[in-house]
Amino acid sequence: MVNAPPALPALVPRWLDRLAAVGWRVLVTFALAFVLAVAAINLETVTATVVVSLLATVSLLPLVSGLRSRGASPTGAAIYGVLVGAGVAILGALLIAIALLPYAGDVAAAASTGLSDLRDSLVDVGVPSWVLEAYDRLATAIAAAAGVNVAALIGPIASIVTVALLSTFLTFFLLQDGEHGWAWAMGSMAPWQATAVTGAARTGLGRVTAYLGRTAVFASVDAMVVAAALAIFGVPLIWPLVVIAFIGGLIPFIGSVVATAVVALAVIAHAGIWPGLLTIAAIAAAGIATGRLISRTHLGRDADVHPLLVLIAIPTGVALFGVIGLFAVLPVVVFLLTISRSIVVALGVRPRSSATVVEGDVPIWLDRLAQWSWRGLIVAGLIWLVIQVSILLPGVVIPTVLAGVLAASLAPAVRRLRSAGWSAGMAAAVTTVAAVVIAVGAVVATVVFSVGPFGEIIDTALEGADLTGLEWLSTIVAAIGTELIANLAGVLRDLAAFMLTALLGLLLTFFLLRDAGALWHRLLERVGPWRRERADAIGMQTVHILGGYMIGTGIISLFGAITGAVIMILLGLPFAIPIAILSFAAGFIPYVGSFLSTGLATLVAIAVGTTSDVIVMLIWTVVFNIVQGNFVTPIVYGRTMSLHPAIILLAIPAGNEVAGVLGMFLVVPFVAITAAVLRPTLELIANEGSPESPQAPVPKGPRGRQRSGGSGGGEEFDPATIAPVP
Repeated sequence: MVNAPPALPALVPRWLDRLAAVGWRVLVTFALAFVLAVAAINLETVTATVVVSLLATVSLLPLVSGLRSRGASPTGAAIYGVLVGAGVAILGALLIAIALLPYAGDVAAAASTGLSDLRDSLVDVGVPSWVLEAYDRLATAIAAAAGVNVAALIGPIASIVTVALLSTFLTFFLLQDGEHGWAWAMGSMAPWQATAVTGAARTGLGRVTAYLGRTAVFASVDAMVVAAALAIFGVPLIWPLVVIAFIGGLIPFIGSVVATAVVALAVIAHAGIWPGLLTIAAIAAAGIATGRLISRTHLGRDADVHPLLVLIAIPTGVALFGVIGLFAVLPVVVFLLTISRSIVVALGVRPRSSATVVEGDVPIWLDRLAQWSWRGLIVAGLIWLVIQVSILLPGVVIPTVLAGVLAASLAPAVRRLRSAGWSAGMAAAVTTVAAVVIAVGAVVATVVFSVGPFGEIIDTALEGADLTGLEWLSTIVAAIGTELIANLAGVLRDLAAFMLTALLGLLLTFFLLRDAGALWHRLLERVGPWRRERADAIGMQTVHILGGYMIGTGIISLFGAITGAVIMILLGLPFAIPIAILSFAAGFIPYVGSFLSTGLATLVAIAVGTTSDVIVMLIWTVVFNIVQGNFVTPIVYGRTMSLHPAIILLAIPAGNEVAGVLGMFLVVPFVAITAAVLRPTLELIANEGSPESPQAPVPKGPRGRQRSGGSGGGEEFDPATIAPVP
């Protein structure tokens, strides 16, 4: 009998193998989270808008739900809720603007004086010199930090206004149609997973609502105690210090401590050291009493946040998202912690299943999360690569994209000509030439009617800005005018390059209109019949969306140009036609373009119009930008491209932050195409719908028709003409 050789020792210790099995999964999960965080930071306007809108929605949801339970329509209840929320926000902003900002310097001076008086008191009691040195360093650091924070608050005022406007209308859409969006998000989950996540989400919303209510109560109590203390001790600057106490109370622990310190220093400066200490004691006692009273209610039971979490989350939110992160990070963390357990459950297996781990003693939920994460990293890297290549090759990307958009827009005309018996080449040539004539005519009209008086328009607008007495407005108008003139001069200097890009785009448009159908047919011949059906539908949907985008943008631009011209002509203001032409051209830059053109019209009215003219133009400018930017634009794009207005509202600023003006122009059709063809494309890649998996449905066209075609008979789709061809 031959003895078996002794077993070799394991090359890797068991503990190291288990640690590595868990470690790589944790590593890729955190890597994906880091990539998503970087994307959120780079898309700061979109991120801030989403967070603020969600917080506003949670705050207004009880009111809106109550209205809907009493028979109000979803739209009516949402409008009422948004009006209430906007009224509160505007009132708060006015309170800060009137009661705090004009006295910010006085408050800082009082705090500085309080620091000096407190130091003198420490000297009087004979504290050691090293304590005084530490105090001096602390006072210097506090003064420097306060200066940085003031600059940080004043600097991004334009971004804050933008976020506020976008958040207002996104909140409306969430209140009106949020449940349908959630149902869509849960649609890809199994029923038991959707039930677990939905139940936790409802609990999380309740906790966030309770947290916001609890925070508001604490902030209000702090403000009332400060008002009473300042009145008792005869300290001036009552209103700015009360506002500081209230705002600080909205930031648990850290904000309250900072606000209390500012108030106490101001009291010390005006009333002495003991009144300052009594003020601190009163604020602390009121906070303790309020906490004990609230602890007996649902605000205390449902919204308790551990101080350790607060001390970690608030600096993180400030570092990542600035002022908005200061206020928003804790509610977000509260919600995520509430739903985290249900997410872990949803990432696992069915309830009552005995399987809990995979090989290496790794929990199933962690393995599944890691498997998604490393694949998500690859997809994110691919998207980043495409963006970088597009940025590096604008001379190729821009003409190609423009040609695709133009070809899709001109395809109906080609279809009509071909149905009348024209050849593909002749129909494409005539349509392209007609498009060139229209485009050249529009450019010539813009140059003749707008470029000539452009400098005069800017000078008149600058004069109107000066008449307002707002130095910052004059500076902005001068900067915009200088930038526009410089860009115009740059276009004229680079006219040859521009003409070359336009010529290349037009040539590509012609060949797409003439040959895309044949090329598409040849491409489809290389795939199987079941893939051909889905690829055919995807191509048709893409062409339909691109064409709808150009039509929708033209409608929006024309609407803005006509309404602006009518208002200016009725008021008898100059430059009505030039500004209308500029408005039509600028309308192809969503949001920003209409804002600039209407702003020019308003400043012209201020410069040369009467008081009534100015009032009418101001009202029209505000109403027009709100209606067009947040209702007309999303609704028109939604009708032509089947996108929800909320998605469009977020897509345009995201495109601006990724690729500037070109990104704003192209992001809407990109998002529309992605939303329309993503699922059938993924089915195509995943081999779903093949003979082995016949359950997958055939994707539908833009009007809901199932597409037929392929080598098995029927008709095949021609993406160049949106018409069946033999």
